[in-house]
Amino acid sequence: MDLGKIFSLSYLLQGTPGQSFRYFWVCFVFFLILIFVGQYLKAMIKKSPDKKILKRLFPSVSSRLSWTAFFGFLFLFFRYENMPYLASRIWLLAFILFGLYQFGRIAYIYTKKLPLELNKKQEKIENKKYMPKRKR
Repeated sequence: MDLGKIFSLSYLLQGTPGQSFRYFWVCFVFFLILIFVGQYLKAMIKKSPDKKILKRLFPSVSSRLSWTAFFGFLFLFFRYENMPYLASRIWLLAFILFGLYQFGRIAYIYTKKLPLELNKKQEKIENKKYMPKRKR
């Protein structure tokens, strides 16, 4: 199968793409991974000593990943049952791309923004040591 056909609009918007779907289990595992990563991040944020920073940097990340996976499973079911227009490849592709976008966003925040925020917190703690104390 050539790439020109895969990304053509008529191929993606085909009303009933057919029963045979080779990537069913790959998509199923991808959406399961979305759910597991979302739940892992939720637990990690809850147990972390830097809970406030993580909640600010990752607002509702668990629910976004879970909803993306839910709709992905829904359109995967529609594709499996070959329902007209709901089984269109574009819907499944959209949710896969949105899931990949979420993973990329999480990785970017974790590698770029989180270390800066943790450094700011550490500097604030260090500077607070040298501030005058309140009289008792």
